[in-house]
Amino acid sequence: MAQPSPPASPPPPPSRLASRYRAYRLPAFVLAAALLAAVGVATVAGLRSFANSAEWVEHSYQVIAEIESTLAATRTVESSARGYRLTDRPALHAEYLASIPSALNHSSGLIALTRDNPRQHRLARDVERRVRQRLAEIDRLLEMHMRDPQQARISSQTSHGAEQMRALTAVADAMREYERALLAARDARTERNAALLTALVIGGLLLALSLLALLMLNLWQENKRSRALERESRQALAELEASAAERQRLTERHRSLSHYAGLLQSCQTLQEAMDMTAHVIADLIPEFGGRCYILRASQNLAETAARFGREAIASADLLHPDDCWGLRRGRLHRSQAHDGGVRCAHLARADAAADAAGGDPRWSLCVPLMAQNTSLGLLCLSGERPPREADLALIQSIAEQLSLAVVNLQLRETLRVQSLRDPLTGLFNRRYLEENLQRELLRCQRRKLPLSVLMLDVDHFKRFNDTHGHAAGDALLARVGQLMQELVRNEDIACRYGGEEFTIVLPEADAAAAMQRAEQIRAAIAATTIVHLRQTFGPATCSIGLATSAGDRDTPQQLLQAADAALYRAKAEGRDRVVDGNRPAAARA
Repeated sequence: MAQPSPPASPPPPPSRLASRYRAYRLPAFVLAAALLAAVGVATVAGLRSFANSAEWVEHSYQVIAEIESTLAATRTVESSARGYRLTDRPALHAEYLASIPSALNHSSGLIALTRDNPRQHRLARDVERRVRQRLAEIDRLLEMHMRDPQQARISSQTSHGAEQMRALTAVADAMREYERALLAARDARTERNAALLTALVIGGLLLALSLLALLMLNLWQENKRSRALERESRQALAELEASAAERQRLTERHRSLSHYAGLLQSCQTLQEAMDMTAHVIADLIPEFGGRCYILRASQNLAETAARFGREAIASADLLHPDDCWGLRRGRLHRSQAHDGGVRCAHLARADAAADAAGGDPRWSLCVPLMAQNTSLGLLCLSGERPPREADLALIQSIAEQLSLAVVNLQLRETLRVQSLRDPLTGLFNRRYLEENLQRELLRCQRRKLPLSVLMLDVDHFKRFNDTHGHAAGDALLARVGQLMQELVRNEDIACRYGGEEFTIVLPEADAAAAMQRAEQIRAAIAATTIVHLRQTFGPATCSIGLATSAGDRDTPQQLLQAADAALYRAKAEGRDRVVDGNRPAAARA
């Protein structure tokens, strides 16, 4: 019974520092949130202040630009008018007319921009007034030029245009300097605000980050423990999944093995069992390759019966049992170059340099097929990676199942042979004769060919048996059976009919050929002696009756009866002779 697993150890008690952090967690979190909120509000306020300062800076630059534009437009009107008075070119007159609205618009725009500053607004109005004065003076000189150019030239020399322009420029410079002073003051205020905001943000962030660091330390300790528990849980889950997968794989293998064992019981031949085994191994362990060997009855040679997969190490088609350590020892033998394993002689050798350096990863496995302390064959496997314990157990299970199946099939074959052959003489028995005579007779009748039957009986066998004993009689019958096997063709059927009687079926042999064969057998038996218990017996004689199928209506029973009747006539006529049952007695005489 499995021992119960010990209870899980309790988690370690939390440290004093962790308990203190847990007690102050909520207030620290609220304070950190408040600091972050204050920093956020200060940041928003600073940004709005920066935006406002940027707007005022832009406004100052617009005022300065409008002052410059007003002066430039006034000078443009002045230069266009002067050029027209000097050259009288219509284009310059048109340029003069076109530049007047620009000067007036810029001066009006300057007034609109300075409405928020009374001082600048007053100066702007002064600039606008002086621009109009200058334009009126220019227009007066131009009209005078159009009436009397000479008088206009004299009047221009005494005009106050230069003083007007200087006065306009002085007022514009005063406005420009004042705007620049406003810019400097705004820049200084912006820098102070930026420094204050920076200090506030940095201080608030440092304090908030300190509080958050304390909170994170607490969370880190708890998360560390949680991660450790999670890792243990994942590892346990992975081990459970691997165990479930392995259990599923083993269950599938057991099911396949059970199915394989059931199929082995239905195999009719050794070759069928070997082919099925090769298919099962290739299906369950596809990464391995190898062969199935069967030992011959002489136990001196094992030959390949089936192959499976791709062999990592080639094995011989035929091998002597002494070439395999598995067959020698009668147990599983595994070899690999780097672990010092001894490789069997029937396996191909690895490269000497790689083998010496331990660089050959291939392995081999020889599993003998054993049953009742008898070697029946061999399973030889090889692969590129070492086998697992589950693979070794599976291979051994297959070898055990196959060994039992081989024993059963060999026993079945032995029983089948014994049911068809006479154990004393090695000839077929009467049951085999009855099953095959019908088939051979029908085949010869269908092809219009003759078929002859010889019925043979050892003369005076009862007297020989009574005189020399049953063992000597058995030795005589065994020698007669051996002679008959030597003197008949492969397609002939030689059987022991019963006691000292024998029957030979000669397909496609007519009466003359059958008579000649019968005489050969009679003469060979008549010239044969046997040695039993250091005594020589014989020679013995035999009588033979012959019958040949003469038509399509002959039956096996008729042929056997005719040959038996001819045998009795041979004995009646003096024994040691052959009598053809197809010929009447008068004809033989």
